[in-house]
Amino acid sequence: MNNKSFKELKNEDSSILRLLLHRLDKAISKQLPLQFRIFLIGQLVSRLGDALYTFAIPWISYELTHSVIVMGSMYAVSVLPIVLFGPIIGACVDHWDRRRLMMFADVTRAILVALVPLMQMLGILQLWQLYVISFLLAGLSLLFDISVVAVIPHLIDNKNLTKANASYQLVNQAGDLIGPLLAGIMITTLGGYRTLWFDAVSFAGTLWAIWRIQTLVKPVTKTGLSDIFRGMREGLHFLIHDKLNLTLSLQAMIGNFGYSAAYGVLMFYLLSTLHLNAAQISYNYALLGLGGLVGSIIVVPLERYFRRGVLIPILLIVGTCGFLYALVSRFWLSPGIAFGIVTICNVAWNTLSTSIRQETIPSNMLGRVLGFSRVFTRLAMPLGMMVGSLVSNSINPVAVFAIAAVSKGVEVSIALLSPIRKL
Repeated sequence: MNNKSFKELKNEDSSILRLLLHRLDKAISKQLPLQFRIFLIGQLVSRLGDALYTFAIPWISYELTHSVIVMGSMYAVSVLPIVLFGPIIGACVDHWDRRRLMMFADVTRAILVALVPLMQMLGILQLWQLYVISFLLAGLSLLFDISVVAVIPHLIDNKNLTKANASYQLVNQAGDLIGPLLAGIMITTLGGYRTLWFDAVSFAGTLWAIWRIQTLVKPVTKTGLSDIFRGMREGLHFLIHDKLNLTLSLQAMIGNFGYSAAYGVLMFYLLSTLHLNAAQISYNYALLGLGGLVGSIIVVPLERYFRRGVLIPILLIVGTCGFLYALVSRFWLSPGIAFGIVTICNVAWNTLSTSIRQETIPSNMLGRVLGFSRVFTRLAMPLGMMVGSLVSNSINPVAVFAIAAVSKGVEVSIALLSPIRKL
């Protein structure tokens, strides 16, 4: 990469980032409180840093081992803490000071990320250390994410919950869209290890924003193991017996299965079936991030015109059509268009479902219920990837889009036959 192209890319990144920040400020400035808007800006900085880590760790693991299998196994490590500790983390969110938990998660994640380049400088970095750090980071990220969902209702009145959740989604999707491009440039110019220093520093963004939120301060109660396990049982009991929230979890589980089956072999499909080059592949992946941005922007105005019981099945039907388009079209950009359409619908659905949970689950139980829900929904992701890989190898990579479309169709049926239709 010559100096001119690097400057052009850097200027392009800056222009897009300024546009996204302007859109974010325009979307949330009128109705959401100042401290929440500050939190969103801090979250954007942190999310951009997360993208650096997401890109750098596979690069570093491959540099250490030259094994593609090792690169793929890093994904399994990121799912494992959710399955093992999701309910425990949820119970902790309900029993302890959520503000302090978020600050603890932020500081600890920054230290863990910084350990990687530090150990490399000292010449002691080994593969097993990357696995341990990735495992711990996944658990701490889950703690932070559940705490955020549980905290938002304390900062926002009910009539603006969807707007607040949509703004939070907008920030995350903006980070997912801009972050990979920044990561590619930084890793190319600085190397994977040095890039991680910027990720470690980026956690200061959310830490500063959380520190400014004074309304969440409360005394930490003494909580023993018996209280934690009793709280876990209460969270599972609530989820199982609340038909609406159980239905939302079932939808997410089926949707994650189908999406993961297709997404897990997307790169293989683009290379082996469509025979695309690197630039064409990057355009396809860029449409996923663009779809997420669009979904976070349109969900609030859509909710004004459609009640949720109508809007949710409409979104799922459109998502089904997206996967069907990828199934029948061989246009080189069709996978990106299809996944972009699906991502629009998924982000909008996720925003609505989060608002529904915040409105229907008692605040003191939100963490526990979400913890168990995450276990159910995340378990479907590695299963979907495994099924997608088997189908792709034994039948045809195109067949995975049929699996994804059928899964979306099942979600539509659930929406039409469950308490969701009454929303």
